[in-house]
Amino acid sequence: MKLFFTIFYTIGLCLFYTVLHGQYGNIWTFGRNAGVDFNVRPPQIFKSSISTNEGTASICDADGKLLFYTDGTSVWDANGNVMPNGNNLPGMANNVTASTTQGALIVPIPGKSSQYYVFSLGAYETGGRGRLYYALVDMSLNGGLGDVIASSKAKLLATGMTEQMTAVSGNRCNIWLIAASRPDQQIQAYNVGFDGIDTVPVTSPKIAGGGVYAGDIGSVDVSPDRTRIAFAHGNVVLYDFDVNTGKASSPVILEKSFNPYFYGISFSHGNSKLYAATGSSIFQFDLSLADTQKIIQSKYSLGSNSAWAIKRGPDGKMYIATGGTAMSVIEDPDLAGSACNYKFNGFPLETGMSSNLGLPNAATIVQNKKNYTSKTDTIYCADTVLLAARNLNAMNYQWQDGSLGKTFSAEVSGTYFVTYQDYYQECEDYVDTFHIVLYKNNYDYSTTTLQAMCLADTFLVEGRNVATTDYVWNDNTVGRNRVVRAPGTYWVNYNYNITTECLVYSDTFKVHYPPRDYELSFLVDTLFCVGTPITFKNQSEAPFNRFYWSYGDGSSSTFSSPVHEYLNAGYYEVQMVGWIDGKCADSVTKYITIDSVYPVRFLTDRDMICQGESVQFYPSTDDNVMALFWYYEDGAGMVTYDKSPVEHAFARSGAFPVQLVARNRICPDTYFADTINVHPIPLIDLGADKDLCWQGQPIILRNEAYLAESQYRYLWSTGDITATLKAVHEGVYTLTVTEITSECSNTETITIAKDCYIDIPNAFTPNGDGHNDYFFPRKLLSSSVDMFKMEIFNRWGQLVFRSFNVDGIGWDGKQNGKDLDAGVYIYNIEVGSEGRPLQHYTGNITLMR
Repeated sequence: MKLFFTIFYTIGLCLFYTVLHGQYGNIWTFGRNAGVDFNVRPPQIFKSSISTNEGTASICDADGKLLFYTDGTSVWDANGNVMPNGNNLPGMANNVTASTTQGALIVPIPGKSSQYYVFSLGAYETGGRGRLYYALVDMSLNGGLGDVIASSKAKLLATGMTEQMTAVSGNRCNIWLIAASRPDQQIQAYNVGFDGIDTVPVTSPKIAGGGVYAGDIGSVDVSPDRTRIAFAHGNVVLYDFDVNTGKASSPVILEKSFNPYFYGISFSHGNSKLYAATGSSIFQFDLSLADTQKIIQSKYSLGSNSAWAIKRGPDGKMYIATGGTAMSVIEDPDLAGSACNYKFNGFPLETGMSSNLGLPNAATIVQNKKNYTSKTDTIYCADTVLLAARNLNAMNYQWQDGSLGKTFSAEVSGTYFVTYQDYYQECEDYVDTFHIVLYKNNYDYSTTTLQAMCLADTFLVEGRNVATTDYVWNDNTVGRNRVVRAPGTYWVNYNYNITTECLVYSDTFKVHYPPRDYELSFLVDTLFCVGTPITFKNQSEAPFNRFYWSYGDGSSSTFSSPVHEYLNAGYYEVQMVGWIDGKCADSVTKYITIDSVYPVRFLTDRDMICQGESVQFYPSTDDNVMALFWYYEDGAGMVTYDKSPVEHAFARSGAFPVQLVARNRICPDTYFADTINVHPIPLIDLGADKDLCWQGQPIILRNEAYLAESQYRYLWSTGDITATLKAVHEGVYTLTVTEITSECSNTETITIAKDCYIDIPNAFTPNGDGHNDYFFPRKLLSSSVDMFKMEIFNRWGQLVFRSFNVDGIGWDGKQNGKDLDAGVYIYNIEVGSEGRPLQHYTGNITLMR
């Protein structure tokens, strides 16, 4: 029989992976004990264990079966029970995620089918201060119900974040975690891949000129086709999004609104519409229009009803949280205007449930590429064939009989296949198929064993017989020599004596490498204060026995787990290189941030004030300060979060200390104190208002609150600068007293009224009409009168009337009961009051008829 050896490959269809939002997001838990199962039609309502006001997240398996759900603070399993270690994920004293719009997010870890990251985002008003934490859930534990890895809780990823957070699949078997920073107002995309979370995000700046980040509250959504993202952050802002790089660009403000601010936002299933809610209204924007201005002008109001979070449903509809006992529904979200069929409260919940403000975050899953390879080997004269996967540097190898490993020994003819994943090739899933035909005991073979020291070693193997040229290797290459770079069994077949039936020479080379690529790793936190001794804990596996450390600041070490202290703040790259017996080397790099201890201080607009005045304090801090605590003399205080000046008024006099405490991100608190001298306000007491009588004694005005005259300046409204003032006229008098050293002053006013006078008319009409029928002074002194005389004379000097009665009715224009003629008469009046000299009044009175 003539020997022949044939190998060929057929590369199958490579299917690009897609983002699955279907069955993985088929069960929602949110609000107060609300749950909705979209695996059935119509969706079925069930009672969940969750009870929160805003953001939640839930995740299902590929068949739509619920795995677990969370509010960012606790994690519940599929039975509604809190997982082991499932409480207080952020590790803080209170529930910091309850008031965060998108406070919870579940992200599967690429390459680890049973493990998930749970991200928790804290709100500012609940003490979370915009901190972003994560923890790890392993669904292979607790009998398949899952367990939160205790050591993974409260891992701080970022600080100073707003309330927007979601995720979207990338194009390289990765997931982008999208959030927004509060201080520098940037969009941040964190890459989640096989190697974990890249703590240095891809940043995209805000729109030049501001207007985008109007507040902390709101939400973010990614379009189903992953080409756009939209923020509800006071305004509604639309960006282009590059799923390869995580960059956002070309921002467009679709709507500006600060009161009410926009809260919920979501793209439609077909990417053609964008919906945004303010809490009291919901609007539609038509993204299918080609012109940006037309998109802005397409704004359509669906009504002024309660509308908060918005989310695409697995059933093709869109659901809106109303805060009450029902959700609103948009039946046809990709249709424009009223055709979208908006139904307020169109999806009622059961008794005891409410949607509150939030709905679950996106359930993001990556489906891998599929790469099929078929290999047909027709082999004569072989007892067994060691089959090997085409790629020996992948992971999760599984053969057709369920066995694991990169190779499989085929002892009978048949078809064999192996599946595995290779994350270095954009997360491809591979299926290699082998069709084997064996003919036994028809060959002459030899076996050589080769042992490599390192995974990087190479071997040159060659057939033992040089008298032939028809060498065919097991990978279908030809030639006597072959370079080997991977472990496994290699053989070469060739005919040496073709006259002998099935006499095939087969030279086999068994190449052994270290059992695996040992892991070189070390453990260290990512944030320290300058001057802190840092221990780099070496967690490398046993074969590594020599190490070299480079700290990124020009210094190095050869200890296994060294301790290093950075003398300057900065961002440092730390690299550890490890050797196995001095022959095989590997390296690992991490980055750490060193904060400085900033000597916080403040300046004042003045150090000396008067009682009751305010002082402006101008703090001097750096960007690592999270909060400033101000303490004043009266036990009052306040907290600020930026470098803005603060103001405080001092109600009492004296020397008062003011202390500023800076709460740093990682470094110890720093303190600064200064003293404010507060001078008292001079006391003034001019007494009650007074009356001044005609020809009476002058009134002496003085400050009844005694002050040492030599220390104060006096200024009266009359221009006098003496401590006392003689008032001889009626009027309003003002005294300003100024302390000479401090220039603190005080002012008081007193009114001097005229009193002790009479008011004499100059005419009267005694006609009996009851008005002005008698002549008599209208005001006969306001003080007591002890003497009064009034006489009336005609123009010839004859007495026509006399009276001594101060309470009389006066002269009626008659003499001895007869009316006198109209004309001018002369009066003479004498008045005595309280021992004062007599007052004489003489004048004319006109009698009118």
